Amino acid sequence: MCARRRWKFPRTLLTILGLGTLAACALRAPPPPFDCATAFAAFHAATASSRDARYHRLDAFPGLRSDRLLAALGPQAASATARRLWLQELAARDREASAIERGNLPAARRRGLPSAEQLESCRQQQVERLARDPQARRQAVAAARVPANYRNWARFVGLYPLARPFYQRAIAAWQREAAAQQAPADSPRWLSYRPPAGPHTAIAPLPQDPLGLPQPEPAQLAALFGRHAPWLQIAQDSAADRLGTPFFDPAGQRRFDERNSTVYRQHGWSRLGQRWHLQLIYQFWFRERPKAHALDLYGGDLDGLLWRVTLDEGGNALLYDAIHPCGCWHAFFLPADSPLRFRQPDGEEQRLARRLALRGNQAATLWLRGGDHALLWVDARRPSRPTEGYRMAGLDELRQLPHPQGQHSLYDRRGLVPGTQRLERWLLWPSGVVSPGAMRQWGRHASAFVGQAHFDDPDLLGRYFSLPPTQK
Repeated sequence: MCARRRWKFPRTLLTILGLGTLAACALRAPPPPFDCATAFAAFHAATASSRDARYHRLDAFPGLRSDRLLAALGPQAASATARRLWLQELAARDREASAIERGNLPAARRRGLPSAEQLESCRQQQVERLARDPQARRQAVAAARVPANYRNWARFVGLYPLARPFYQRAIAAWQREAAAQQAPADSPRWLSYRPPAGPHTAIAPLPQDPLGLPQPEPAQLAALFGRHAPWLQIAQDSAADRLGTPFFDPAGQRRFDERNSTVYRQHGWSRLGQRWHLQLIYQFWFRERPKAHALDLYGGDLDGLLWRVTLDEGGNALLYDAIHPCGCWHAFFLPADSPLRFRQPDGEEQRLARRLALRGNQAATLWLRGGDHALLWVDARRPSRPTEGYRMAGLDELRQLPHPQGQHSLYDRRGLVPGTQRLERWLLWPSGVVSPGAMRQWGRHASAFVGQAHFDDPDLLGRYFSLPPTQK
């Protein structure tokens, strides 16, 4: 038998192949580092159609967004802890809005976007950089100022100084009508809505965070919302005088469901003097403000009311104010035991402040006129007949409603509800307000036609009200 020879691969050739492989690896460029600015630019470009208007982007600081509260807090953040918390809040605003913008895209258009984890890593890098760099942080404080929801060019082109007296007379006429209102008599024409039963949690003094904001625990906040949730009395003059909620049908068209009586809620803060106060905001919707005729200036699709409760340290109402979702008809109401003092500031739009008979520890009953849903009266009377209940939901639900393509915002990228424009915009455009009369998103309520004001400005109330020196 012949011995079988084992064939051996030449060692020299193995060495050459090995060296060639190493050379190829060495020549291959390493993956480029992740570029946060490029990632955010790509994300913003991809989500331009679903951009959420709630917050203001800090374009020079990708990953951060602001609102009027944070714009007011930035300059006063004195300690390192307060400054870091302020930066984290800017990042939290961006995280929230980015998640909504991503979710409001059709699934196919989400592919290839930077991941939520990658963007979050970039946000935290931004926070750390600004926490270490005082000069850059001062630039961020300046960039956090939210632009006014007014168009200066419209005021210039529309000869605003000539239109201003007309606006003043119209506002004064409405306030005279409101001041002349008497308590409505209860009758079967009023449809009554009661709030859901709230938890009976004791309201201890609320702790403050490093920025000075009262911060309730979730159970405390739920108890406060339950304590101050308004009762509603709505005159039934048409089918549009029932509470409901907007939704999208299977064809993607916006509809209105009167069987789902909902009051949307969120909380915020206002500064009176040097002290911050917790606020509770309740918003409800009607299907429309019916048009009396084809040229009705104020009628149109969707209508509603926002009711805001500013609290004292004990969780009682210090002040109420109300506005329509268009930003119109801002009115103040003082509980009987409120220590606040009203003053009309120079240069600000004339306001009306009424002192109520109810005390700050009582939930208010709101009496709304049928049709235009004007707030006629506020007291503590409860309905004498059977009532319908309403549910409460987070206001942010409207930014991400179910839709055939997944989810969709009630608002467009300008913060307006499409299709709710009114004919009054052709008379009021010289005020500079974008589409006067249209329903709009929180943070977009320009609330004055004389001068400038924003409903979400934390210093707005402080321009009209003051506390006695002993309570400042």
